[in-house]
Amino acid sequence: MLLGILPHINRTGGLNVKEVNISLSNIAHCACARCPSFPGRITELIHMDMVTKLFCGHGKAKAEVTQKGCICDECPVFKEHELKGSYFCVNGKAE
Repeated sequence: MLLGILPHINRTGGLNVKEVNISLSNIAHCACARCPSFPGRITELIHMDMVTKLFCGHGKAKAEVTQKGCICDECPVFKEHELKGSYFCVNGKAE
């Protein structure tokens, strides 16, 4: 298994290696908290039990997102997993 990637067998029997695993390594390298669109201040989100990062791995943000720019394509996790797309916090996890 590749580090930081959760493999899945797709419908045609092939291996999909682009799905992002929720791992400590990926969380540490995640750029979500630096994004201008990140939904809220970390301290407020922790209090509301809504703090999340790594939207490319688990899906949409629980908090409301105002689109102020997207830095997904600058993120080390995005690059390492050769992802495509943007605004995973709004659109959901990478497919």
